[in-house]
Amino acid sequence: MQLKIAISPRTVVKYLLIGVVFFTLISTAIQICKYVFDYRDEWMDLFNLDRELNLPTWYSALMLGFCSLLLRIIAVGKKQQGDRFTKDWQLLSLIFFGLAIDEVLSIHEVLIIPEVSEALNLPWFLHSMWVIPGVVFVVWFGKRYSKFVRCLPPKSKQHFVVAACTYIGGALVMEMVGSHFAESQGQQHLPYALIATAEEVLEMIGIVIFLYALFYYLSKWTEQLDLQISVGDPISDRKSRCSKT
Repeated sequence: MQLKIAISPRTVVKYLLIGVVFFTLISTAIQICKYVFDYRDEWMDLFNLDRELNLPTWYSALMLGFCSLLLRIIAVGKKQQGDRFTKDWQLLSLIFFGLAIDEVLSIHEVLIIPEVSEALNLPWFLHSMWVIPGVVFVVWFGKRYSKFVRCLPPKSKQHFVVAACTYIGGALVMEMVGSHFAESQGQQHLPYALIATAEEVLEMIGIVIFLYALFYYLSKWTEQLDLQISVGDPISDRKSRCSKT
């Protein structure tokens, strides 16, 4: 049985961006209420982009997980075609799965140790120590995927690069700026809260752009994506075949 699904990249991106705009406006309003009007309530943490394990966190994690799924689908197709970049697609799928897990569990924040950064006398942009392995990973990633990106179709190459720059701009650059403000002026003020919001928004926009890039690539790679769904119990099927023999 074949299940044919028609997907419009623009429609998907439109609805995902609506979600990003919604969380951005709500989070910004929350920060203004918190630091300008001194209004604080527990429900606000559910929509605060500067908090973990809330609705924006799961929204980003699900989008990253969806990226991983699409990359896996592409990797399967590339393997069937004997494409030389199959392993690159497979590795990308694993990387995005790891990013989704990290988004939920905030594993990278374990490395935010102010005492260690002060003891090592690190520059202001490295006060969040997880930025160091983050930069190393970005450098490795750039070298690892430079040939892969060069061999992409021109439009897809542009999409991939813009998505990466936007996401890294939020995850690393804005993190550096935010850590500087946190060290010099503290975290309990509106400018830092808005910087933290901008950081998360850039990450989400980067993910949305990448999702669009993957859908666009799929639309150009194949005219129609057929999902073949096999319904049945493999064990019982084997038993029935053995009984016939």
